[in-house]
Amino acid sequence: MARTVPPPASRPSSPENAEDDLAARPWQYPGVPAEGTGVLLGDRFMRLPGSPGDALDELLQAARVAPVAQRTLVLAVGSNASPGVMRRKFAALGVAPVVPFLAVEVEGFAVGHSAHVSRPGFIAATGFRCPGTTTSTFASLLDDDQLACLDATEPNYLRRTLTRAELPVTLAGGTRPEQVSLYDSRWGVLGDATPEPLLPQEERYAWLATHCPPWRRLVPPEADLRATMIRLASDETLREAVRDAWAAKGWSHPSGLASPTSPGHPES
Repeated sequence: MARTVPPPASRPSSPENAEDDLAARPWQYPGVPAEGTGVLLGDRFMRLPGSPGDALDELLQAARVAPVAQRTLVLAVGSNASPGVMRRKFAALGVAPVVPFLAVEVEGFAVGHSAHVSRPGFIAATGFRCPGTTTSTFASLLDDDQLACLDATEPNYLRRTLTRAELPVTLAGGTRPEQVSLYDSRWGVLGDATPEPLLPQEERYAWLATHCPPWRRLVPPEADLRATMIRLASDETLREAVRDAWAAKGWSHPSGLASPTSPGHPES
């Protein structure tokens, strides 16, 4: 039986929310997701109907940015589904923070954790094939400058382009785009026998301390899980040791997203 996986529980989305500063607060990864289909317009997020149609292009034209036809649909499975996080990324590199977010459903797909610890100390999201599962998430429409910016912020991921046959994505209103791009972890998907689902950071850290021998050998337990994240953020050698141990001990699984017709973009 098909199983639908909802996005993580959300709070009101605001590009100005300090909780979206994940470098300072890694335990708040993946940030505050979009409230629904809409457009990030600099410092605010404007909701749109589920199937925005011409209204979206009119907004983009008024903002003097690239229209929908000149944008790439990119699946968002972690912090890239947060308007506030995306605003921070683009602002840091001087790219216009005008981004459409579309609510989507993805068939045969689930979201877990990448088998590495990120530089800020959180264990980021990555997608993987999961037959029989339908996941509700978001996709953004990025212009060329935004796409290059996002590639630069995702050194642990390979951007892939998948066809509709390889990864069916449905927009509100039933439209199925011919292709979609997504970021696929270079390090695989974290899990013991099978990939683990995406959890809030403190829950995942607690789970690792209880269930993951490679983690326990390298990361001494602390009562304050946030302190553990901060310690990992400050210790590149330890982060690399954890990543390598997961790979060596079978805690990294292929995402199943690579295929002969899904080109990778090495600049990411």
